[in-house]
Amino acid sequence: MTYLENFDYDAMFGNDSGEHERDQALREYFVELPEFKKFFSEANELGFVRARKGMGKSAILKVLSLRRKEENPEDLVILTTGNELMGLADFTGKSQAYLENLWKQVICKRICIEIGRKTKVALTDLEMSMVEAAELEGYKDLNILSALTERAGGMLQKALSAAGGAAILEASQKRGVQNPEQALKNFQAKGDRTVWILIDDIDAKYVDDDDNQQRIGAFFSAMRSLAFSVSGLRLRSSVRTDVWRNLRKMEDQDKLRQYVIDIAWRDDALRKIFTRRILSYLKREQFLPASKWDEAQNYYDIFDQVFCGTFHWSREKVEPFLPLKFLAGGRPRWMGQLAKLAGAKAGGKRISEANVYDAMQEFGQEKVFDIQKEHLHQFASLDKLIQSFRGGKREYNRYQLLKHISEKFVSKIVDVPEINGYPYGDVEQLAEFLFEIDFLVAHRRGKPDFVTYNSDPDLFSTEENGQNKVLWTVHSSYRNFLRIE
Repeated sequence: MTYLENFDYDAMFGNDSGEHERDQALREYFVELPEFKKFFSEANELGFVRARKGMGKSAILKVLSLRRKEENPEDLVILTTGNELMGLADFTGKSQAYLENLWKQVICKRICIEIGRKTKVALTDLEMSMVEAAELEGYKDLNILSALTERAGGMLQKALSAAGGAAILEASQKRGVQNPEQALKNFQAKGDRTVWILIDDIDAKYVDDDDNQQRIGAFFSAMRSLAFSVSGLRLRSSVRTDVWRNLRKMEDQDKLRQYVIDIAWRDDALRKIFTRRILSYLKREQFLPASKWDEAQNYYDIFDQVFCGTFHWSREKVEPFLPLKFLAGGRPRWMGQLAKLAGAKAGGKRISEANVYDAMQEFGQEKVFDIQKEHLHQFASLDKLIQSFRGGKREYNRYQLLKHISEKFVSKIVDVPEINGYPYGDVEQLAEFLFEIDFLVAHRRGKPDFVTYNSDPDLFSTEENGQNKVLWTVHSSYRNFLRIE
């Protein structure tokens, strides 16, 4: 078989963050699950995508943005972030009701900023976009884009007639707009259009305190209220699973569940993502055999271009996909990161089993840092808890696990912090938390398969575990870094 040489693995597996991935590359390897349908549908005013970090939340929002712009160019599509929106107002120390109204105002302000960009009118110089909540309720039967454009035109006219109007007019003329008010009218002249607001990383800097609980909880309540109180608006947002679970003060959480979809990549979908990335790269490099390859029919040919044969895993020889998936916790981002690190060890050649294991020290360190950042808001001493396993055993039964945590961690700190917002009560809380974040995985004696929290979240509290019939293993991706044999 002919092989391509000198791979650029960074180019092959792309950007680690979906929001920064090249548009064409994302189109080529994106896999749409059936559950994404209602999230993408224009018929649904509201939608949230929920998943852990690295599962593709940002990629889904970006794909939705690209599709809306292609399918209906007249729509106003705004892809933004929680940090950008929070920079438009002061959210600190406010009541829940105040924050909910403030979020509505900020979302409308962001729409107006986009209108200004499209029309080259300096709308950001006007505070016209800070619409009062009472006015928003009046948009029920009026398309929101029409309402905000008309409001912008009225306030612009007043500004132009005021003392500072000449400066605004001059600034607009420098941008090529002779009549700012007419530019706004022209912008809306094509008829009522749909506005899509896609908000990523609303929880990027979330910590589990009252201020964040109020702010993020109010955001979701405002999204629900705004989606069904105005016309012509479609709202979408992403949220981490762990943050959603911790929003104890969000009164509307039960009403919002129907608008949430969860990302759970099955093996067939992960295979498609990984295979499409490789095949797309081979085609870009004009590798002739790849021009006729199909991701399903030529799956083994495609993988064989990048990986050397089978790998040893659970005392068997398996296709490389299986250990890569497990070591990366089934997260597309981590699978790409591991492949790039292993590719660097291979020196741009095909990746061998030894290259993957040589990369585990660096990959394990990155994963430890990632889960600490991801779950620190759930448990403030997570770094110390993880480090308590350094140099220890890889496998424990329930009794041994609880004894280890008690002696190596609990006995060495003064006060154990809250866990998922609840006071520390016993060592079992900590052990179950480590299972929840996939630092520990479970398996049964004599069986090769591992059980993760997502596949059986109640396993730790079962009678089976109480009788020490379940073994708890430090996830293999962390062992090299933590020097666990």
